[in-house]
Amino acid sequence: MTRRRLTLCAAVAALLLAWRSAAIAGTPAPPPLAASIPDGAGGTIVVWEEFRSATNYDIYAQKLNAAGVTQWATGGVVVCAAADRQQSPQLVSDGAGGAIVAWLDSRSGAVHVYAQRVNAAGAPQWTPDGVALCTAANSESGAQITSDGAGGAIVVWEDGRGSSHDIYARRVDAAGVPQWTLDGVALCTAPRDQVTPQVASDGAGGAIVTWSDNRFIADYDI
Repeated sequence: MTRRRLTLCAAVAALLLAWRSAAIAGTPAPPPLAASIPDGAGGTIVVWEEFRSATNYDIYAQKLNAAGVTQWATGGVVVCAAADRQQSPQLVSDGAGGAIVAWLDSRSGAVHVYAQRVNAAGAPQWTPDGVALCTAANSESGAQITSDGAGGAIVVWEDGRGSSHDIYARRVDAAGVPQWTLDGVALCTAPRDQVTPQVASDGAGGAIVTWSDNRFIADYDI
């Protein structure tokens, strides 16, 4: 069976490659969903979901230095390998050469939001298999993440606990302790669906969030 590989290249001017194509993971399953950020030293940290266990997708991470050489365990470090599927990872720098990763997690049956911090050496720092940020009734989707400016993160998501989809957020501090309201702060619970949130740091420990909003029925607005 052809093994599809997650590859990462860095290009210089005029499309000249500074790195050789760097294979950081291999899997016989369909190409994984991945996200990446700069590591602050000319390299990058990549996270992805992978069907390595032959039962479910899990979350892995790898760091590449400025020369494109992998820095962590061969094939990546395990961020979460809990029961059932983990998917759609997103990440942000922890400000110390590592990253905070958020993902959607089906370990309890419904899909919920979890997060984990991986330090500069590739070692998970919080509760094994991640800290629960939201386990409210029904399922969550579309999780996005930004830095809180203090080694932690703010995560936003599309939430199905009500009669329609709404937007919620929660902060997790540098030690992996969830902050704010249990299962998240409601940012918008207007009628009908609010979906596809995006988030950016406000530079003062908070965040600015945008989303698509169907409260007026005719069309989605921002």
